[in-house]
Amino acid sequence: MSDTGPGPDHTPHHDRDIVVKGPLAVQRGDHNVQNNYFTLAFPDPVELGAQRLGHVVLAQWRGEAALRGLLGPDPIPVRWRATSDAELADHAERTGRPGEASTADLGSFADAFSHPQRRRLVVLGGPGSGKSSLAVLLVIKLLQRMDVGDPVPVLLPLASWRPAEEHLTGWLERQLLREYPFLKRGTVRELLARHRVLPVLDGLDELPAAERPNALQELNTALAAGIPLILTCRTEDYRTAVDSASVLREAAVVEADPLTAEQAAQYLLRSATPQQQERWRPLADALREDPTCPAAEALKVPLMLWLCRTAYAHPRPGERPEELPEELLPEELLPEELLPEDLADRILFPTTAAVERHLLDSLVPSVYPARPLPPPQPGRRTSREAPWEGRRADQQRVSHWLGFLARHLERRGTPDLAWWELGTAVSLWPRMAVTGLVCAVCVGLVVGLVDGVQAALAYPGPEPGLWPRLVHGILVAAVDALINAVPAAMAFALAHGIGFAFKGGALEPSHVRIRLGRGARRPGARSGTEILARAGLGFAGGLAGGLGIGLLQGIVRKLLSGDPYALRVGLVDAVIYGGMFAVVGGLVGAAMAWCEALEPIETAPGPGELLTRNRKAVLLQWLLFAPLFGAGVAVAGWPAVELLDGYLWGIRLGWTIPDGLRFGLLTAFGAGLGTVLSLTAWGQWAVFARFWLPLTGLLPRTAMAFLDDAHRRGVLRKAGAVYQFRHTRLQQHFARPAVRLPRGEKPSRR
Repeated sequence: MSDTGPGPDHTPHHDRDIVVKGPLAVQRGDHNVQNNYFTLAFPDPVELGAQRLGHVVLAQWRGEAALRGLLGPDPIPVRWRATSDAELADHAERTGRPGEASTADLGSFADAFSHPQRRRLVVLGGPGSGKSSLAVLLVIKLLQRMDVGDPVPVLLPLASWRPAEEHLTGWLERQLLREYPFLKRGTVRELLARHRVLPVLDGLDELPAAERPNALQELNTALAAGIPLILTCRTEDYRTAVDSASVLREAAVVEADPLTAEQAAQYLLRSATPQQQERWRPLADALREDPTCPAAEALKVPLMLWLCRTAYAHPRPGERPEELPEELLPEELLPEELLPEDLADRILFPTTAAVERHLLDSLVPSVYPARPLPPPQPGRRTSREAPWEGRRADQQRVSHWLGFLARHLERRGTPDLAWWELGTAVSLWPRMAVTGLVCAVCVGLVVGLVDGVQAALAYPGPEPGLWPRLVHGILVAAVDALINAVPAAMAFALAHGIGFAFKGGALEPSHVRIRLGRGARRPGARSGTEILARAGLGFAGGLAGGLGIGLLQGIVRKLLSGDPYALRVGLVDAVIYGGMFAVVGGLVGAAMAWCEALEPIETAPGPGELLTRNRKAVLLQWLLFAPLFGAGVAVAGWPAVELLDGYLWGIRLGWTIPDGLRFGLLTAFGAGLGTVLSLTAWGQWAVFARFWLPLTGLLPRTAMAFLDDAHRRGVLRKAGAVYQFRHTRLQQHFARPAVRLPRGEKPSRR
């Protein structure tokens, strides 16, 4: 073929071809004159997942540390050193000496931890000693030094793990997928299988006491030798767990040294701006001159030192309080009424407890800042799943809510804040009234809606048209709702009171379990006495409800129609309804108790998980037993009429199939809903924690989200299935009544 010159179809090709053979590529030019050999790097998807996870975790805890005030130029200089108790640590030849570290300089500590033979660490300390803060700062430092192939440190609260029910790897996988939804399940499993995740487990002490030894054994079993790990725990709780199990093998153990008065003074001066140095100097001098004064003893605790710095961080320009009342208690003083040096005044604050109470007044403004929080972080859970994240908190209302919870615990004489016991903050008779009212409204709405629609569709009146049908349906709905709501209120209020008296306390969470064969002898099953008691409760409630409905129907008929036989008909209905409801209610109550078992609170999951589990169990009970109750009532009418030969006290009795179906359907929905609300732990949570207590301003509407957020901010801690205030002093602080002196006149200074 002759060459006729360059044209659109004959352009010379000088492009080079690339031939890929595995990881080796050959670049071939014209006439193979020059060949270049190079290697194509295909990225490892696991490495990419680890790097992205590291970026998200670093951004997460940088933001959290900023909110907690941990990233300032001068952090609180808490020193950590190897524990002096040899029984809390493994053999020294396996762990080496972790050395000393300070939160003011974690570089050397991170270097020591990164040593191949020193990659397990247990951080111990008392309440408020800064264990969680050290874990956060260490995670940030390790992430900043993370290189290709290094494990990603991920800080996870340990409170939701139950080692007897879930393997550690499975729990880690579930937590990673929950906290970081951008990860795929396969990537998470590869990261865990290749040991590319460094678990930083915060709060062994937040597990139930019985689970802590199991957790230590599982950590030693599930994590092969050399796998890195960081664990935090309160010292005494770790000591107790170790006595029942084993120390964490190959792990160095460090404890926090108490701050000295000199360190506290240096921190206060160093963290102050040059313009405020002189404002803090009198307090620093007082701490140095008298290291045993109440203020010095209080400020040796990192939490109190941080609160002091936060409470007095922003002076009012040009103002200095000159006079204080002659007789003024420390808890009646506000930080804006004092200068920092007044904390060292032995007259105003004669004890360490007085200083702590005063500083705790600034806890809520410190951990619930009025400034807007940053938007939700990409790669983590959305704000819809954690509704308190990104929300500006009302500090006064938060203090009010925490005060209500603390006083509730003080009245009960326990530190355990159980969600199923929140209703007991209301005394028994008002609680019965509220329960009856809520049940009555729900039952009335169900019955009124069904009967109103049925009456409107079957309107027998002479006037045609939509409007007469609607009026007739609304009237029937209102009358039937009232007829059923009033006896429902009485019956369910009575059932709740009897159940509470028999139980001797709040109803505890339970789950449904069909007990057959050997399963009938498993722990947690209801005893014969409890089954009989539940049958009696169902009998009494059914009898009261049936009698009330029948009598109210007779009274309403008498008032509306003037029929002289209306009251007698109502009395007959009361006997029939009461008998049917009592028999069927007793049988269904016994069946429910037989298929029910209490949740083992000691080993139950966290509060939120237990609430979700109980809600599902209650709804399952409703689906199982409400139709059974309705069918029993629908069927029981026919033999009752036949047994009485169709007459009672001169009143002719009748029971048709449509009547039975309607009665059974309404009974199943109405009575089932009332039982759920009055006789289950989740029902009482819904009535009080989601309705009554928020309505009266004692709790927010999203109570569980508020409790979980208070735990995240460090105000509450988890102890198995319950919450507790982080420290007994904190509970006592919020439990005291908020007393303030009038501010009308300028007081005189002491």
